[in-house]
Amino acid sequence: MSQIAIVYPSGFTRLTSTEKEARRAALKELGFDTTSVEPQHPSSDGHTAGSRLERAALFAHALTQRKYSTLWAARGGSGSTALIPFLENILPPVIPNKTLVGYSDVSFLGVYLTLRYPNFRYVHGNHVYDQKLLDYYALDKHELFNLIQGKVTKSYSFPSTQTSGVGNETSTFEGPLIPLNLTLAECLSSLPYITLPKKSILFLEDINEDFYRILRKFDTLINSGFLKNVQAIVLGNFTDCPDNSNKPLSELSLTHQVASITRLPTFHLPIFGHDTSRFPMVARSTVHIKNAGKHWTVTLDNAFPKPESLASDFDIALFRPQATHPQKPLNVHFTGIGGTGMAAVAGIFRSAGFSMTGSDNPIYPPMDAVIKELGITPQVGFTADNIKKTSADFIVLSNVITRLNGELKPNHELEEILANNTPVLSFPSALRKFFLHDSTNIVVSGTHGKTTTTSILSHCLDGLGENPSFIIGGTPKNFGKGFRLASKSLFVLEGDEYDTAFFDKGPKFLHYEPKISIINNIEFDHADIYDNVEAIELEFLRLASLTKARKGIVVGNYQDERVRRVCESSGAQVISFGTEVSNCAAPHWRLVSLKTEANGSVVVVESPDQKRVELKFPLFGMHNALNVVATFGALHALKMIKNSTFDPSGKTDETSLKNWKDALQNFTGVKRRFDLVEFGKDIAVFDDFAHHPTAVRATLKAFRDYMKASERKGRLIACFDPRNATMRRNVLADELAGSFSEADLVFIGKVANDLRLDPAHTLKGESVAEKCGPQAKYFADNDALCLHLSKLANPGDTFVFMSSGAFDGLPSKLSQMLFH
Repeated sequence: MSQIAIVYPSGFTRLTSTEKEARRAALKELGFDTTSVEPQHPSSDGHTAGSRLERAALFAHALTQRKYSTLWAARGGSGSTALIPFLENILPPVIPNKTLVGYSDVSFLGVYLTLRYPNFRYVHGNHVYDQKLLDYYALDKHELFNLIQGKVTKSYSFPSTQTSGVGNETSTFEGPLIPLNLTLAECLSSLPYITLPKKSILFLEDINEDFYRILRKFDTLINSGFLKNVQAIVLGNFTDCPDNSNKPLSELSLTHQVASITRLPTFHLPIFGHDTSRFPMVARSTVHIKNAGKHWTVTLDNAFPKPESLASDFDIALFRPQATHPQKPLNVHFTGIGGTGMAAVAGIFRSAGFSMTGSDNPIYPPMDAVIKELGITPQVGFTADNIKKTSADFIVLSNVITRLNGELKPNHELEEILANNTPVLSFPSALRKFFLHDSTNIVVSGTHGKTTTTSILSHCLDGLGENPSFIIGGTPKNFGKGFRLASKSLFVLEGDEYDTAFFDKGPKFLHYEPKISIINNIEFDHADIYDNVEAIELEFLRLASLTKARKGIVVGNYQDERVRRVCESSGAQVISFGTEVSNCAAPHWRLVSLKTEANGSVVVVESPDQKRVELKFPLFGMHNALNVVATFGALHALKMIKNSTFDPSGKTDETSLKNWKDALQNFTGVKRRFDLVEFGKDIAVFDDFAHHPTAVRATLKAFRDYMKASERKGRLIACFDPRNATMRRNVLADELAGSFSEADLVFIGKVANDLRLDPAHTLKGESVAEKCGPQAKYFADNDALCLHLSKLANPGDTFVFMSSGAFDGLPSKLSQMLFH
């Protein structure tokens, strides 16, 4: 069944809720499953469906939400032309395949997005709540429903009742179809960066004004240069067009007038527009117009065009927010500033001289200290007053901010934002708009290892004198914080596949303009936004394809089958890495050996041309050794990009290898990654970020190797916090239970209550503990868990706390109980 979002980018519908529900029920019987994405705030002018920002945000949400194949406009009206500045600030350069259906005012957005995104499809057809949608001509309805369902349709030929007489009567015209409302064509022509495809055939409807107003609009199209790539014009049906004598304007007269002033062949085809007949047409599909003797024939193939590329090539700084007071720095407000990523981005903006404010719920260590160091005292709680009191030029919104929280309570600050029209950006979009447009960007991605790899790479580049800027979702110990604004020509970014904001449901890494992309691994995660691992793999394919579109290089872990498939499917230039010799043509970096010692690991790495280098670093585990090898691959890629030559032979030189090794040698690790909180009484308490079954398994294996190497004879005690959205669900419960095999004792902390979840899909901590065996126990109260741990601790024990959050401060609390 087709998943369809009913959107309101322009006017509101006058139907009652009962009438709308009846239409949706009728469509469901026809195989269309609809979800209404309807604004809640009133419009300021009484004509549109809501405030400008709310309409833009909800439209963007539907546009980037992966589950909807089609967006179907509720109605036309007015208002879509106001959305462009907001959409340009919040949309990523890549979106999933989407179809938008609608006409009238919706044609502006449909054509605009068709020209912006190669894989976007616009069908100029009936709105979902059109009164006679289900009663229109059988051909119109049949073709529309086929297009919405993505079915291949046949070509349709129609006689054109009038021709302008301009040009050779034996001429034929073939080109991409551009369907627009005449008024909206005039609006689109005001955007200087918009260019229609060459040899376009412009289909214009809604011709229902005084004659002189119609001619004035065509003057605008001519004077703006909008028609420079247009080879012919097709006029749709007319409704109430008085001439200069206030008499009905004849179709023949208007057709000739338009041809005369535009100097373009002009035809009349009364099968589309605001009148009874409304045949659906696909933007950028091919149109054929030819002389058939007594009349001309217009043939529409209505085939969705095959995308020629992946991403938009519009100016990255288009509609970038400007300062209200030009003599003062831009003032930015961060809603949800306490998150690791948000705080890091706030640090980048502060380093660039921006003025800023912020808000969040109470912020706990270590992020409270990071925010304080930035000189920001955040407002506590999300209230409307936070926005009313700030004079922000724009707002950066965290992806944890939603309209309803886990207790099903509204976020009053967000509602105040949506009711107004201050520009809003996600933090990835803000980075892209202000910092990434002129930079060589290295994006580190993967289900696991992003933070550590980004930290190692940033440290190495710094040691090599590259002075990189970076954003890291953790705190590298060498730098003391997870952000730095240094070189404007080189940026290293941790690229997250989690969604970007409530209005952008795609991965953050699609905003980062990658020149080099590292893909460490691909596994199922983020069960709140992805249905399966195949959906996640598709997003990594988009990242690799985006890297190719930017003429960059992908560094991929070829030990991971999905990573290898993504790399090869993308067609990008690839440098691979892994533990084995790769059977591929790409340059390959190999981990030859790994030896665990008491204070770190010793690895031997082999270059693509079989040169070997041995190095020592203070990390443990096979996963971290591969992170080091990925770093070598990225350094190799950067050298190739600097030399403007991709070398399939993978040749390296001894000097580069030595420099890379020397740069890595004094890397000291990342906070909350194998992080020793305190050691005393022969008891060690560690804090680690592991929150996915695979990461838990790898982390505990690394701890077991560490204990053997350091001859610790005590128990390995694993404490796990099911904090994030995936772990709160039971989707990976079996994998989680099997990930603790290296531990002697296992303790599962409190499963957070989230009323947005179906109880049947919620993780049952007791069940996980039971599956682990008698050595495991679940605690519904984390303070009770901490007290229990303090009583069972013995000399020689190693406690490992694993959480994507703070675990309610248990690592520090246990240390206090044991040692102070």
